[in-house]
Amino acid sequence: MASYKLRRLLPRVSLLLLGFVWIAAAGEAQGGTLYEYVDKDGTVVITDSPPPGVNVKPLESLPAITEEQKKASEKEGNEKLQRYREADAKRKEREENIKAIREELEKAKRDEDNYRVNMNQASGFAQRSHWRKLLDEQLKLIDEKKKKLDDLESRP
Repeated sequence: MASYKLRRLLPRVSLLLLGFVWIAAAGEAQGGTLYEYVDKDGTVVITDSPPPGVNVKPLESLPAITEEQKKASEKEGNEKLQRYREADAKRKEREENIKAIREELEKAKRDEDNYRVNMNQASGFAQRSHWRKLLDEQLKLIDEKKKKLDDLESRP
């Protein structure tokens, strides 16, 4: 009974050991050329030193990255990050400008309503003319604020 359990366990243990050896050998094979061949049992073997007389196929590996390429890549990444930060700063500034103009527009509309109420409650012609003049100026200001807001919101 014990031999039956051992036979069932043996393939799993061998695969586990093969995995450990493969991981350990990965550090040794770094930078060298790897070759692939099929042995007489039909098993695919990958090695950095094939036996003589075997038909091998070299495996393609990634080229080593030089220090210059690393620095160029880091520089490119930093430049992209800088461009992103600048674009983000412009977007935030634009949003703050839009918010400020909207607040100014709301205040101008409130002032317009107050001027209109004061004009309607004025008792004499001079008072009415005064409030009418202020109301007209306020309406022009509101139009300017609306144009400025539309201009800012239409830009990307």
